[in-house]
Amino acid sequence: MNTYQTASQATGVARTLSKSSACTIVVYQAGPSKYVTARPNDAVSGLVIGVYRNGYLLPTGQRAA
Repeated sequence: MNTYQTASQATGVARTLSKSSACTIVVYQAGPSKYVTARPNDAVSGLVIGVYRNGYLLPTGQRAA
């Protein structure tokens, strides 16, 4: 798990890691100005921002209100 100050930093890293390592990366917000990239089997505590695989954002099944 790595921590970043902005969501765009974390999602950029997640896209790169998921593409180069051929794995799934979860991005979540753990607090104000604290965004974390993690693998799916890591403990996630916070608001999930996105899930990335092969460099792409996966659909989460949530709908905008």
